[in-house]
Amino acid sequence: MKRLITATIMGVLALSTVASAAVEWGQDYDTALAKAKTDKKLVMVDLYTDWCGWCKKLDKDTYSDKDVAAKVTKDFVPVKVNPEKSARNAKLAREFGTTGYPHIVFVDAQGKKVSEIDGYLPAAQFLKQLEKISEPATKK
Repeated sequence: MKRLITATIMGVLALSTVASAAVEWGQDYDTALAKAKTDKKLVMVDLYTDWCGWCKKLDKDTYSDKDVAAKVTKDFVPVKVNPEKSARNAKLAREFGTTGYPHIVFVDAQGKKVSEIDGYLPAAQFLKQLEKISEPATKK
């Protein structure tokens, strides 16, 4: 009986660890800017489309990585923007110079682009890019 209880507890703990690895995405760019100002963070804008296979792979393989999720949560205000869903989102994609998906753009609290990642990167490479991008922001 003790083994069953221990196994159950271990299973719950493992699931909670996996669940906590998820990035909590905002859906509104303006709200993300306001939060970035309050939290003194950069906004990480993931421009994607529903039909984009590399976007889905980025979600599945990269954003689900516990180290990537922890870095995003700690240093950025993450927001997903689908340019095909609204005129406002399409305008943002044009302003950011988006020519393909996924396109991850990093902006300051005033909306000024400070960096970007074009296309899919595996978790380890994505994390290295996040570290480079967040370094100047954390020194302010």
